[in-house]
Amino acid sequence: MAQLLLLSSVTVAFGDDKPASCELASKSIVSRSSSGLAQVSNLGTIEITCGVPARPFPTKPGEGRNGLTAVTTAYQIFSDSSKELVPSEVKEFGGGFGPDPEPEWVNFYVHIQLNDAERDEEARRYVDKLFKSMTPEQLKQIPEGAHQRALERTREFVYQNRLGHFQVECRILDGDRVMGVGVVELEVLFKGRFSDVGLPGSPPV
Repeated sequence: MAQLLLLSSVTVAFGDDKPASCELASKSIVSRSSSGLAQVSNLGTIEITCGVPARPFPTKPGEGRNGLTAVTTAYQIFSDSSKELVPSEVKEFGGGFGPDPEPEWVNFYVHIQLNDAERDEEARRYVDKLFKSMTPEQLKQIPEGAHQRALERTREFVYQNRLGHFQVECRILDGDRVMGVGVVELEVLFKGRFSDVGLPGSPPV
């Protein structure tokens, strides 16, 4: 578990919730601010590992134990210290547990989503560039309505992260039961646009 204790964690508890140890993966960090805040790319993956006290191992025949899952609540922090809730989504990709007293953990990517207007703009710019790259003969073969359908489909794959300073609250779940809560604080920097980079090599979220 020691190799999972990376960098840039803030462990907190909310109300009666137990604290989780949440860490931003070092490979997601591109730089640090003058105050030491971890900075990530708006086109890169934001990988987090959260650990909680290990659950009792099933002892009865037929009993099982599902893997831990995570949900996030992201807040953008502004220069006047005010906060605003912003959309985020999670994709788990791993986890495990060690021998007692090591904690259980879950690995996941979090995507801090653009607002609707920004996402529409990136999808439109990407699709427009794609259509402009086609020859007149290719354009003649495209059915009516294809441009709009391409916009709608591309919008789902815009993986670009929102820019700014964020606190990401991570709730670790065993089914519906909250096992622990932690917070990771980071800053997302501009490193390019989805519409310029495109779909190849896109992050998994």
